[in-house]
Amino acid sequence: MAKPLGETFRELRLNRNLSLQQIAGDSVSLSQLSRFERGQSDISLNKFLVALDRMHVEVKEFMDAASDFKKTEQIRFMSHLIPLEYARDVEGFKALQEEEKRKYQEQPDWKRYYLNVILLQGFICKCDPTIPFPKAYLDDVTDYLFSTEQWQIYELILIGNLYLFIDIPLLDRMGREILNNHRYYQDISSHKHLVTITLLNIWETCLHRQALSYATYYQDQLKPLLTNETKLYEKTIFLFLQGLQDYLIGDCLAGIQKMTKAIDIFEALDCPHMAHNYRSDFERFVKSLT
Repeated sequence: MAKPLGETFRELRLNRNLSLQQIAGDSVSLSQLSRFERGQSDISLNKFLVALDRMHVEVKEFMDAASDFKKTEQIRFMSHLIPLEYARDVEGFKALQEEEKRKYQEQPDWKRYYLNVILLQGFICKCDPTIPFPKAYLDDVTDYLFSTEQWQIYELILIGNLYLFIDIPLLDRMGREILNNHRYYQDISSHKHLVTITLLNIWETCLHRQALSYATYYQDQLKPLLTNETKLYEKTIFLFLQGLQDYLIGDCLAGIQKMTKAIDIFEALDCPHMAHNYRSDFERFVKSLT
């Protein structure tokens, strides 16, 4: 549960070395503020906004502070995902999923727990392809995404980890929505990295499903995002996917050269996991089409 609003108000006030007397005035009395901080009573929205203004605190800053516990909890949750994925630990994912289900049952108003359950189902299905991904989960995620005005890092993580279970037209709609907000993401480095990786995943999925017209669109959109020479990881994936697309449209020699060069780069940089994954992709497509 998020911290009580009065407690958050008090923490921000003390952090700014302000007394209740300095904030109180005609609109909100000292006793009202004191009772609010102690959780004994609420104050009206108008009085609350006046008090925030006197502390020089924006509403967003206040709400971020009030939800700090939830953010810390979510960060802790996310930290479990990568080790479990590398270990392909289906049982570990299932245990974490049961924990999120329990939290959601206890706090059904906190939608993030339910979305975490869906996200974990995606990891479970990726680790064990024999387990189906429920359509109801996909419908709920889609409804959530397109009812959310501005996609933040969590929404990008959802798409970036559930793309395998989304059909191409819907995935394309999501990709274009991300691109429409690209200027917003440009100013936030973590968002910018996730945008690039998510778009690479969408492009790769289009290629794997032979949706070449969609694939061409994402190749063209990604080129201007990868002009920075420090983006070696993303550039190497781009090179491989560019080679795969060349191969699929009939330029086999150029495609093979680009794909093998990308694999060689991963090997030279001591990235055996990446080299293995892309070598498997190379062998699957080249062997199946020759």
